[in-house]
Amino acid sequence: MAHEEGAPMRADVLVENGLIKAVAEDLPAPGGVRTVEAGGKIVAPAMFDAHVHFREPGQEHKEDIAHGTEAAINGGVTGVVMMPNTSPPIDSAAVVRMVLEKAAEVSRIPVYTSGCITKGRAGRELAGIDGMRRLGVVMLTDDGDPVANPAVLRHAMEYASEFGMFFASHCEVAELSGPRALNEGVVSYRLGIVGSPACSEEICMDRDIRL
Repeated sequence: MAHEEGAPMRADVLVENGLIKAVAEDLPAPGGVRTVEAGGKIVAPAMFDAHVHFREPGQEHKEDIAHGTEAAINGGVTGVVMMPNTSPPIDSAAVVRMVLEKAAEVSRIPVYTSGCITKGRAGRELAGIDGMRRLGVVMLTDDGDPVANPAVLRHAMEYASEFGMFFASHCEVAELSGPRALNEGVVSYRLGIVGSPACSEEICMDRDIRL
């Protein structure tokens, strides 16, 4: 298992009523307890995934909240934040409410959602940030697409800062990156495939940091 100081250690773990009661080498098992042989396995705290794509609403054939959260549980994840690039995008209080109500019905773990920076992730005008914030949204992102208009992006950043919200910018210059499948470099040249240059991300990151 993972020790509190980071170094792995071999040990027995006693769990009682869902809580860890003792951790020690060669721990004597009390009478009547169920023993799980987990030799060679790793015991660690559950994880929280702050970037998941459940595709609900609109593209449930790819992934929905029910199946996505069950997969998360099987992977040791006990809390998630959904990305808003759904169909329709999560850009208003109404869509946030729908997502959270659905999650409350079908999920065994806490489900949170981020909200769009701009309406429809179109990059032209701000999404309904205040309404989403009032429903518990704490992170804004147009995940998958950059906000190309610096004036719109700066306004959104100021809004997020005012209310203590996290801001996640998708950093690339679309005109440089294009719909490409790999990075520009030795491999792309060898394969004869046009790649996305590193400067696409670097230019956008520099702009966003300055804003």
